[in-house]
Amino acid sequence: MKFQHLKYFVAVFEEGSFSAGAQRENATQSGLSMQVRQLEDRYQVQLLNRSSAGVTPTEAGKRFYRDAVRVMHAVKEAEASLRTLSGAVAGEVTVGLMPTFTRAVLGPTLIRFAEDFPGVKITVREAYSGELSRQILGGELDFAIVPAFDPDPRLRASLMGTDQEYLVVSSNSSITTGKPIKLADLPPLDLIMPSRENARRRKIDQYLSINEIELGNLMELDSMFTTLDLVARSNWATILPGILCLPDQQSDRRQIIPITGPELNVEYLRIEPMAAPLNEAGQAFYNVLSEELANALDMLR
Repeated sequence: MKFQHLKYFVAVFEEGSFSAGAQRENATQSGLSMQVRQLEDRYQVQLLNRSSAGVTPTEAGKRFYRDAVRVMHAVKEAEASLRTLSGAVAGEVTVGLMPTFTRAVLGPTLIRFAEDFPGVKITVREAYSGELSRQILGGELDFAIVPAFDPDPRLRASLMGTDQEYLVVSSNSSITTGKPIKLADLPPLDLIMPSRENARRRKIDQYLSINEIELGNLMELDSMFTTLDLVARSNWATILPGILCLPDQQSDRRQIIPITGPELNVEYLRIEPMAAPLNEAGQAFYNVLSEELANALDMLR
């Protein structure tokens, strides 16, 4: 079996057609089709069902895909290790981050990374989890950080850290407390929440339902800084992760109140294409970002 067999099969599997797979691999459709057919003929197993509408994997194809991406991942990691051993880390990395990270963790990360890895060009795109997942699948990002969710099988997801959600209200709010608060004990809140496409929103909805927490008015807003400004100027409240609230710990505009009874947590995942591990530049940036996240979480304890 050749490594090219694995690459071509994975491309067809993920793209859903031989033509799209060939375009992705910069190969001819006939050549790619022949390589996949050779693989099936050699091992006497059908991996793909072919039709005029495209291809769908057989059960054997689904199992082989999981094995194939593990092999490809290991090979690319080995290549990255050799390049790292050969000299200074260089190259480019494009990262997707949600606003939670760009407000409190990204700045310190970029300062450290620019000093330690001057040969790496870094590009950061800010978006919410649904859009970041689409950009990963579209090959636009090397990796992204998102709240925990049920990832697409074409994505590799690994836990980065766990944070706590906080209730955020105006400093002029009638809700004043120096200790954690139980949402069920409050009168119905006028609450600003992200849209339902956001992974955090689904978990917050579930928490409110399970704990029978009544709401007043509900506003959907996918603009973090507008949310923060609106909360500071009004009686609207919101629920935000702890690291995003760090700049507000000494603020006189907003109160940051831990949620209890029970706690509401958010897990951060690193997602990347299943068959494309991080290069040495991407891994270096992730390592610094991960350390800065750990520092931020320690500040909340």
